[in-house]
Amino acid sequence: MNWLLWKDYRQNRLVVLAALAILLGPYLIGFGIIIVGCWVKAGIPDGQGFHWTPWWREIVMGASVYSLVISQLSIALIGGNAISGERVDNSSAFLYSLPIRRKKLLASKLLLSLAIAAIPWLLNVLVLWCLCGMGPIPPHKYQDVFVLAVNIAITGLIFFCVAWFLSSFVCSPIFDVCGGVITPFFVVSGISLVYWMLEATGSPQLAVDGWTFTIWYWGICLTLAPICFGVGTWHYLRRVEP
Repeated sequence: MNWLLWKDYRQNRLVVLAALAILLGPYLIGFGIIIVGCWVKAGIPDGQGFHWTPWWREIVMGASVYSLVISQLSIALIGGNAISGERVDNSSAFLYSLPIRRKKLLASKLLLSLAIAAIPWLLNVLVLWCLCGMGPIPPHKYQDVFVLAVNIAITGLIFFCVAWFLSSFVCSPIFDVCGGVITPFFVVSGISLVYWMLEATGSPQLAVDGWTFTIWYWGICLTLAPICFGVGTWHYLRRVEP
């Protein structure tokens, strides 16, 4: 298994580097703002200029949230490149000629994908937890934080599952990644279209409500994601490589 994990890492090392850049990028920008902000004059009270003092806690918290959000793109990258990437360089045929069960190959891919998906959550949630300990979140914000976290998690899940599904069938990692990324937009557009059509029929009680819209988004994504993952996995285990 160690050899398979190393092989998958080498196969997806560009994805790993991109995931690392996406993860740390917002922090580097935030720290740059904190450092450079100390040299910026914010105003001239009483006729004298003074330097702006950056709110470092808010900046770092904002960087961690942005890092967590955009890190979901790395999940789409690994999902889209996990299977089809081997077909691009023709390494899949060689792997399947070896006496290795395909289930072990699958487990190796899933472990690497799980690591790429888990690290942004562990790092950013730890940062947020430490900073929130310095100033607790108001109780009326708990629901907003919960909804934001669930939206991020479900969006990352649909990114990966659709990209994984396409990667099992299509030999184009770019197409697979793009398919996974645009799927949530299709879901949101579809829900909006249905609401618009219902409102156009003269049903004011069916007006768009933010919470109802969110529940529909969760339901559709949580239905579509396991189907795509299951079908993609089944096809990968059954496929006969050239």
